[in-house]
Amino acid sequence: MTVDAIEWRVSDELVPYPEALAAMEARAAAIRAGAARELIWLLEHPPLYTAGTSADPAELFNPEGFPVYAAGRGGRYTYHGPGQPISASPPIARPAGSASGWTRTGAARPRSAPSACA
Repeated sequence: MTVDAIEWRVSDELVPYPEALAAMEARAAAIRAGAARELIWLLEHPPLYTAGTSADPAELFNPEGFPVYAAGRGGRYTYHGPGQPISASPPIARPAGSASGWTRTGAARPRSAPSACA
């Protein structure tokens, strides 16, 4: 695969988690069908938590009432929000045990933490 085979997208506005998830699932299907190039998307979400398969609701301290989304990945809870850029890329084949079939990686340390973590 060459660098030209990869599309880069940067979102300047916050992208709601459900919108990003739907876009990446559609992109993964298009890649598998040969109708789209690989994509690396740099984005930030409004404040939210993702819950991994080991998440226990009793462990989540969320006084602000941020939304919580099941992520289908291992682990417990992860905060995502403004000032915490992430990269997302849909793989061509869904990894074993992956509910969404795409990967997300923290691209940088948060510039600020939610008040509950301060």
